[in-house]
Amino acid sequence: MSDTRTRILDLAEDLTQKVGFNGFSYLDLAEEIGVKNSSIHYHFKAKADLALALVERYRSVHKEAFEELDRTLETPKERLEALADHFNGYALNQKVCMCGMMAAEFEAVSPEVRQALALYFRDLQGWLTKQLAEMRHPDPQQGALQFVCALEGSLLLARLEGDATIVGRSVDAFVNG
Repeated sequence: MSDTRTRILDLAEDLTQKVGFNGFSYLDLAEEIGVKNSSIHYHFKAKADLALALVERYRSVHKEAFEELDRTLETPKERLEALADHFNGYALNQKVCMCGMMAAEFEAVSPEVRQALALYFRDLQGWLTKQLAEMRHPDPQQGALQFVCALEGSLLLARLEGDATIVGRSVDAFVNG
């Protein structure tokens, strides 16, 4: 991946988490990175292409992170705590989950992006289901759905209230069961 492409993706992810995917333009990206607008279009012909690349990269990074948590942390409780800490980092930086933000803009993204978003959330719920099953949760799939809802909703409330502790408090029951 070229350095410019990576910088575009990094900045677009950051902006999406802060102002939403529709809250910035290619011109905004070009000015911030210090390239011509045509340079952005060279890497991503349309904004829908950028959105898809962002979601695919986010999904890949998180999938690798889940695998790393499974390898390096001994218990599902530790893994869930690490995930909660990761999402808490978003709240501390006045951000929300990028895929959560794009899902909120559902009608404004392409069908391909919607499909990629659905896959991201299925991956997340699948990993959470596995962790909750290991913790002997009575209904791991339902618990995973509730955990995702708590994570995503708590990010919005934490941002609105200016209180990052909302994230940890919202998922505490899942982690400490």
